[in-house]
Amino acid sequence: MDSSSFVPPFHVSGGEIRDARGRYVTLWGVNYYAPFNHNFYNIAELGKEHFRAVDEDLDHLQLLGVDFLRLHMYEREITDPAGNLVENANLRVFDYLMDQCEKRNIFLMIAPISYWNSVQNQLEQERLYAYWNIGAQEAFGFTNFYSIDALLWHPEALACQERYFRSLFAHRNAFSGKLLREYRNLVVWELVNEMQFPDRRLLRPEPRITAENMIEAIWSRGPLRREFQERFRAFRAELPEAVTEEEAFGRFLRQMTEHYFRRFWGMSNDYFQGSVLNSQFYSYNGAPPEALRELLDSSPWFETQSVGNYLNAHGFDSVNTDDANHLALADRHFERLAARTTKRPCIAYEFDASCTLNGYPLAALAAMYAANGIQLAAYFTYTPSAVAAWNPGWLVHYLNIAHTPARAAAFRAAGEIFRHCRNGNLCRTPEEWSSENFLIRRQGDRVLYRDRASYCHSGDCSAPPVDPAALQLVCGRGSSPLVSCDGNGLYVLHSTDGNRWELSLFPEQRYLREPARGRAFLSMANRFVSCLRELPVSQLSERPLRLRFSLFETVRCTCRRTGREYFAEAGEFLLPPGEYLLETARKERNA
Repeated sequence: MDSSSFVPPFHVSGGEIRDARGRYVTLWGVNYYAPFNHNFYNIAELGKEHFRAVDEDLDHLQLLGVDFLRLHMYEREITDPAGNLVENANLRVFDYLMDQCEKRNIFLMIAPISYWNSVQNQLEQERLYAYWNIGAQEAFGFTNFYSIDALLWHPEALACQERYFRSLFAHRNAFSGKLLREYRNLVVWELVNEMQFPDRRLLRPEPRITAENMIEAIWSRGPLRREFQERFRAFRAELPEAVTEEEAFGRFLRQMTEHYFRRFWGMSNDYFQGSVLNSQFYSYNGAPPEALRELLDSSPWFETQSVGNYLNAHGFDSVNTDDANHLALADRHFERLAARTTKRPCIAYEFDASCTLNGYPLAALAAMYAANGIQLAAYFTYTPSAVAAWNPGWLVHYLNIAHTPARAAAFRAAGEIFRHCRNGNLCRTPEEWSSENFLIRRQGDRVLYRDRASYCHSGDCSAPPVDPAALQLVCGRGSSPLVSCDGNGLYVLHSTDGNRWELSLFPEQRYLREPARGRAFLSMANRFVSCLRELPVSQLSERPLRLRFSLFETVRCTCRRTGREYFAEAGEFLLPPGEYLLETARKERNA
C-alpha cells in the first residue's frame, strides 16, 4: 500500500497499529541526523549547506522507498543548562527537515531527548582546553550535567526536562510557523531515546571505568551516585524489616518510574491530544526489568513498545563482519521476537547488522519484522550524501544510496519484503530465507523481491519478472532480464504511465579502505571523524555507464537536468550518472 494513502492520526486496535480509516499501517525507513551531532558538524566542516543536503537525502531516501524517519533530537545542542530551548542553527535545520517531510508525505517518529554527548562538546573542549567554560558554547544542554538514570529521579533533572518540553511544545517552526502538534505526519512520540531504568548496580561501590565496561559511565557516579543511594536508604527505612533489599529496590524503582511517566507522558498527552502514538523503550533486549514488568505491561500512558535488533557478529565495536552468517544471527532474533509476550504493538526504532557491507542482513531483518507483526521500522542510520564518502559518525553503521550500493539495493528490496509479506509463509534455512515473493541468500549477498508491480534485486539476477506488462518499479544493480548495467551503482526505474519511465542512475563505486576503520576507534563506534583530516573510504566514478533495457524498446532518452537526448547504438545506451526520462514502447513477446 502507498504510504501516502495512510491517514493520521494512527491508533492501536486489536494489538495492531491502524490509521484513521482503520487500515493496517506499514512504514519503512531510517534514522536520520543531518540537524545534529556528527552529521551536522561534518556537513558544515566541508562547507556544504545543510538545507541542500537535506533535500538531496530526502530525494534519495524516497528513491529507496522510505516513508518513515525516526529522529532523536540532541537536546545538548539545542538547550541551555536549565533546559530552555535555544533557537540556533541545529534547531533551524531540524525545523526545515520537519517541514520538508510533511510536504513529501514522510511520517516521523521523534524522541526529543537523546542523552548522548555531542561532537560539538568534544571539539570545543579540545579547542579551548584550559580556557573552556560552559558559556563558550551557544548551547550547552541540561543533560551534560546528569547521568542517564538521574533523568528519572533527580529533582533538578526533572525540572530541566519540564522546561525543555514546555519550550519545545511552544516552539513554532521557523519555516511554517506550526507547532509540533500541528504536523500531521508526526505519528510517534518517545520521551527519551533508549530510556535506562536505574538498577541495583547503583547500590554498589563505583566501578573503575575501562574500555570493557564503558557502558557503566552512563550511570550515576560521584555525588550523584551517593545521592541516589541516600534516597534509596531513606525509602528502605520506611519499609518493614522483613522486606528484602531486592523487593525494596523494586518498590523504589516502580514508584520512581510511575512518577516520571505520570509527569511527562501526562504532559505530552495533554499537548498532543491523541494525535501521536506514544512509544516506550523497555530495554536493549526488549524484555522489561522484572520489577517494572507489571507497570510497563499495564501502563495507560503509552500504546506501543520500541524494540531494536542489531546483528552484531563480534560485538558492538566490531571489525568487519562480511564473513559472518547473518542469517543465523537473524534467526536467533526471530525466535526471541516471536516469543515476546507483550500485548502492545512493537516499533523497530533501530536495526542493522554492524560492520558489514553486505545487504542481505537488512532483508532478513525486514522479513523477520513482517512475519512477527512489526509495522514501523527504521534502520540505524542513514549517512547523508554530503559526507558519505568518509563514513563519519556511527562508523559501524553505513548506508547511503551511492556509497554503499549493495546495501542500498538490498534495503530497497527489503522495504518491499517488509510491506508485502505480512504473515506470509517463510522458509528459513542457515543459508537462505525465501517466500513466494522473495529470496534472501547469504552466498553472493543476494536479495530478490518480485511481484506484479515490482522487481528489486541487489546484484546480477536471472529470475524472470512476474508480469512484465504490469511492472511499475525496477530497482537493482548489475544485470537482470529487465535491465543490464556495466557499473555497480544503483539504478531505479519508476513508471509514470504506460510509456514513460523515470530513470535514476547512480555512479560506479569502489571502497578505498575498510569503512569502519578496523580498530582505529577505542571503545565506542560513534566517534568523531574529521572529513578534513581523514581520507575518504569510498569513491564514486563519473564515467558513463552502458545500459540495455530488455524490458522495452526505448524510443527516447532525455536527461532531465540538461534536456540532452541520448540515442542507443545496437540497443545499448551510454549514459552518465543522472536523472533521465525514458519514452518507451513495450516489447512484444511471443506466447
